[in-house]
Amino acid sequence: MPKVMIVEDDCGVRDVVGIALEYEGMDVEAVRSGEAALDLLGPSHPFDLLILDVMLPGIDGIELCRQVRARDNVPIIMLTARDDETSVVVGLEVGADDYVTKPFSTRQLASRVRANLRRRRLDAQTAGQKLAFPGLVVDVSRRQVWVRDRLVRLTPTEFDILMILATQPGRVLHRGQILRQLRDAEFTGGARTIDTHIGHLRKKVEEDPRNPRYIRTEPGIGYRFGEDLELAPQA
Repeated sequence: MPKVMIVEDDCGVRDVVGIALEYEGMDVEAVRSGEAALDLLGPSHPFDLLILDVMLPGIDGIELCRQVRARDNVPIIMLTARDDETSVVVGLEVGADDYVTKPFSTRQLASRVRANLRRRRLDAQTAGQKLAFPGLVVDVSRRQVWVRDRLVRLTPTEFDILMILATQPGRVLHRGQILRQLRDAEFTGGARTIDTHIGHLRKKVEEDPRNPRYIRTEPGIGYRFGEDLELAPQA
C-alpha cells in the first residue's frame, strides 16, 4: 500500500484529498505545516510520495521541497494557485516532480499521484531496456525508435529529448531542466531551441502533431510526456 503525506494548512482541502487517496487504496498521513512534515520524514517513516501546498505557515512549500530533496528522492507534487506560474517554475527548479493548480478535482490529483508512483517503481534507465508505450517503442541500447511498428530516424538530440521525457511519464519538465540534461549529452543549443527540436520530434512520432499524444505542452512551463500512457519495460 503506497504511503502518501499531505502537507496542507487548509483542513478542508486536507480532508478531501486524504479521503480521495484512501479511497484509491493509499495510506495517508496529513499534517498542516512544513515543520510537522520534517519531523515525520526519516528512515523510520518512509513515504512513497509527498503532496505539498506552496503557501504554508512557517516553512513554505518551496523551502520544504528544497529541504526534502536535499536528503530524499521521494516524488513531490506541489499544490499551487492557478495564476502562480512563478511558484510552479521555482518548485520544479528546487526538485518538485509535478504540480496541480487550485482549484482541482480529486480525480485529477489522484491521477497525478498514480503516475508519479508508477514512475517511481520503474528504473527506465537500465541498460538494454526497451520502453514500450501504445504505438511507440524506444530501444534504449540501440537508440532506435519504432512508431506504429515502423522504424523512424531521429537525430541524436531528438532521441535524447524523447528519452528525457519518456523515462519520466507525467512529469512536467520546463525548458531549463531539459536543457541541463541535454548538456550532459554535449548539447550546445539554448533553451528556446528546445521548442524547435520538440516540433521536429512530434512530426516524426505523433500521428497528429497538432494534437500530440506523447509529447504534450504545459502552457507557460514546458513539456510533459503523456501521464496516461502506461510504461511497460521490456527486455
